[in-house]
Amino acid sequence: MAKVNRALRPFFAVSGGECVFHEEDISFDWHSGMSWQVRQRSSDALASAIVEAYGARGVRRCDILEVSTASHDYEVGQRLSAMNLQYVDEGTNRVQSVENWFQSAKVFRRVDGRLCGPYRDLLDLPAGSRAKRYVDAHLDAKLRAAYCDDELFNRIQDDIAGATFSHFEFLGEAFPTVPRSCFYDFLYVSALSQPQNADLAEQVMEYRVFTDIMFSPGTGKRRKYNTQARSCAIFVGLRRRGCDTARIGGIKEFVEAVGYPDSETSDGRPRTLFE
Repeated sequence: MAKVNRALRPFFAVSGGECVFHEEDISFDWHSGMSWQVRQRSSDALASAIVEAYGARGVRRCDILEVSTASHDYEVGQRLSAMNLQYVDEGTNRVQSVENWFQSAKVFRRVDGRLCGPYRDLLDLPAGSRAKRYVDAHLDAKLRAAYCDDELFNRIQDDIAGATFSHFEFLGEAFPTVPRSCFYDFLYVSALSQPQNADLAEQVMEYRVFTDIMFSPGTGKRRKYNTQARSCAIFVGLRRRGCDTARIGGIKEFVEAVGYPDSETSDGRPRTLFE
């Protein structure tokens, strides 16, 4: 039987405040283990903790969707994973997962000032692959060894050794890194707004709270910000306010529509109220 500990993870809810989403950490029972069955038990415990804390405000279990490959709901939750959700480049009709598009857009600056990336070769990897490992300069020795014969992996790793992350470049356009998750959210919402995902877009509107048990933000310099759960909350929040997400112009218009707060807490979390 998996060991049970207490853990702290964020959940994301549609908000009626200035920002369209609310983000909050909550404590729950974490079931140790890597199998999807164990991850589902942790996801269930996270949902139960949310209902216990906010049931008096009308939050029910049916309002909460786990958005990851560990979701009980394959038809919605698992398909909404960035590893599975497809984005189509309308200019070339190229189809790839949101995850691979995102990782391929990263640009780094070396100590000599030279820019490296974006790495469009990552779009040739199969959907669901671990593209982010190719552009991670901090992999442990075991993972590096697993890719030792991969020419693309070695080339990118040589490029980014000692480099700092600069920005994103997607379909010929540069995207900023602040607000922290804005490019990821923009790409995800854009994909969910495309015709091939119309059924998913309709189904996700039935929920108002989203979790991602696979997402652990961490702390310090390697803190993570991007999660499909936040992106889903943003999509639903925008749609409920009458925003046509398929017609949002560029990243500036998107950031303004979302209402990312100008001021943030010390750990990067927006100051919003749960509504």
